[in-house]
Amino acid sequence: MRRFLLGSLTALLLLAALPQALLCAQQAVDLPDYAALDLAVLRAAYPGAIQKMVRNPDGHLELVLTSGQHLMYDDGRSDADRQNVASASAVSAEAKKSDGTRQVFAAPDLRTMLDQVYPLGPVDEASANPKPGFDPGRSRVQGLFTALYGASEAQVRKNCAPVRFDTRTLPFNTRYGAAQALTRVWQHIAAQLPQHPEFLPVLRPLGETLVWRVIAGTKRLSMHSFGIALDVNPNLPYWRWEKHPETMPAQCKAFPPEILAAFEAEGFIWGGKWASFDLMHFEYRPELILKARALAGLVKLP
Repeated sequence: MRRFLLGSLTALLLLAALPQALLCAQQAVDLPDYAALDLAVLRAAYPGAIQKMVRNPDGHLELVLTSGQHLMYDDGRSDADRQNVASASAVSAEAKKSDGTRQVFAAPDLRTMLDQVYPLGPVDEASANPKPGFDPGRSRVQGLFTALYGASEAQVRKNCAPVRFDTRTLPFNTRYGAAQALTRVWQHIAAQLPQHPEFLPVLRPLGETLVWRVIAGTKRLSMHSFGIALDVNPNLPYWRWEKHPETMPAQCKAFPPEILAAFEAEGFIWGGKWASFDLMHFEYRPELILKARALAGLVKLP
């Protein structure tokens, strides 16, 4: 009888666990196409950091990191809902004005972060004239980057190594290949400098990499806080202080395509392709570059 009871109890426990196991299995394969693509992109960009996607009790998709941390992938809100969240949050009037009607920067989910497809390649008429609100990469889920690169200045600095770029040696995060990628960017550019002296006014004086700070007018950490961004010549146009924004299309087209290509080839995006333009700014965002390449048929993700 005791053996029978133990066997029955084991069977009941297994049956109780079965729905959850089936749910997990279903979640692993039953993702919308856009979510499956984003999951593949994140896994490829940050090897070993991403576990899976699951549905929370409200039915919304969450990304599960290998650390066990959950990040909201799709909170089910529309852009209008996020606008209300942004309006209610501690964001300055100047920042609200700059983001226009599509205020998704204060509280984005991962789907929003990955939604706008970064335009690869040389600047053309379309990428020189982005529509208002088109800023692929500016909408960021801060929790992802603190998990990847460090949650404090001390942690980030511990993860950084010195990287030689032009005449300076700067700290850059070593995690997920960022520092190695920046090293290769400079190697590509340096090899072309003898034939392209016009690069120097773009590169010098070279700006900074690691600076633990919030983005002006917000409470969101800059990508410089994580040691994964580099500003080239800080005198290049930036939306906050540019007095003649109508000249931006021509200035973006005039930016050396060889420098842009060197950065994009190594997983960096350029702020010159944002409507809220930032021509000095490059940041290591391999997930955005990979997604753009996958959608263009240039790479095949596992």
